[in-house]
Amino acid sequence: MSLFNRVRRAVSGPNQVGVDPHDWKLPSSYSVTEPKTNIPNPKIFSTAYIPGYIKHNTAKNPFLYPDIGHAAVHLVLLECFWKLRLSANGLDDEFEGLPTYEEVDQNLNVKPDQRATRKWNTLIKLAVTRFEVWWSNIDRILDHASNYGRIYASERTAIQLSKDYLPPLDVLLVWYAFILNSRSYHLECRRSGRVSTRVLQLAFPWPALREIIDPNTMTYDLPLAARNRFSTLSGQSSDIFVYLKAPPAYIETESLTFGIDLCAEVKRHENFIDQAHHLLWIRGPALRGSLERASVQYFDAQLNHGMWMSEDDDLPFGVKLLWRTHLLFPAQYEHFLEIAKGTYGGSDLKEFFLQHSPLPNTNTHMCICWTCERIRDDLPTFKHTSYTNSVASSSSDQTHHTLELQLSTLSAARFHQILDDIGFHHAVEGARKNGKPLPTRPPTKIEQEAEKVAKGKQKAMGYLPGVNEYFERMPDGSYKVRKHKAIPGWGTAWAF
Repeated sequence: MSLFNRVRRAVSGPNQVGVDPHDWKLPSSYSVTEPKTNIPNPKIFSTAYIPGYIKHNTAKNPFLYPDIGHAAVHLVLLECFWKLRLSANGLDDEFEGLPTYEEVDQNLNVKPDQRATRKWNTLIKLAVTRFEVWWSNIDRILDHASNYGRIYASERTAIQLSKDYLPPLDVLLVWYAFILNSRSYHLECRRSGRVSTRVLQLAFPWPALREIIDPNTMTYDLPLAARNRFSTLSGQSSDIFVYLKAPPAYIETESLTFGIDLCAEVKRHENFIDQAHHLLWIRGPALRGSLERASVQYFDAQLNHGMWMSEDDDLPFGVKLLWRTHLLFPAQYEHFLEIAKGTYGGSDLKEFFLQHSPLPNTNTHMCICWTCERIRDDLPTFKHTSYTNSVASSSSDQTHHTLELQLSTLSAARFHQILDDIGFHHAVEGARKNGKPLPTRPPTKIEQEAEKVAKGKQKAMGYLPGVNEYFERMPDGSYKVRKHKAIPGWGTAWAF
């Protein structure tokens, strides 16, 4: 046994079973000379592609959207949004000529957090004006994608945005918030005279985002072609911070009427973005397990309870994440609701989800920190409150007894592995924040087994369905990839 393994095993001794998991002593000594550390594992994003034409995704030919791959890309994007907000703090205090979202006290003794809010509000307002320019040209963008992108003609596919057609991050944030206001988005698409079918069938561009965002740095790196395209359409720099340095501050354009305050819509999602950054599942040791459990909770809510969800509800973070991911493909979401209501065999679809998912833990007040989520990978029914609540009740013998009963069902080896996983991910994140070399470790047994299972599934499936392809359910219950017959036509192109 290596020195590092001995140290880690000593720290994670069996006596911690009776200790509150939030107070566990975690191993922290790891080598930095072993194979490269990839957190998150890039394979989590492998299924973040977009299904073909919506009407052919039925209960017999289901496409699991949103998949955990889409949700994982969503988490990465939320980190990019959070970093954009943080970057606003570096702006100058005064922006002569810029629009302001709200009246702000001009007193020089403004508190730092108020000043940061003022800067962020100003950035949002400018982002909305840039979005209006981009949105007013959405038909031209789709036409260009159709005519000059790689053409895959089929009656069962639709135009989607590739990485060369993505907007700048600030514009993407406004579009993100707009789509999530489902009612207003549908009304605007159908009212404005645009080719509403094409716009409503636009999914949020998950495959393109997967290509351009570096998950190690959470950096949104827009390709040169996309930067040039935005500059050509708008006369503005694609980089909002570069744009701010070159007067005039913004270009006057014909004001568009959306029926909602887009600035307010963006700000409505600040808490969710902050929550995602605070939890940081994307860097955690239980990312796959957390997303799988959230997926089960979400689909259970939709299929068994109908549309009871709203932003005002006290929903678990994972359910909100999956729900938002689903809403970001408007046409697919509407079609799913029809399936859920039984129009296309909802009972079969419900059976499919239940057969392919573990049992959910639906308590919205359970702690979902890295530690508790990693424990649930091995104990799906593990129950624990938030850290604050657990500290408040730490003197309760019943609380300690309940935790000990739950954790005592773990074998010593499994308990050590949980501790090691949590400790390793904390060590990596700490090194990342301090700019130090990332700790490494050999693949764990669980990771090795997961790799074998993934390879087995890949071999059985051959490859995942792509453009002009779909799943077909076979008589034995398995799924096979089928190809659609190609039919020419500009309205059926897929720009990829």
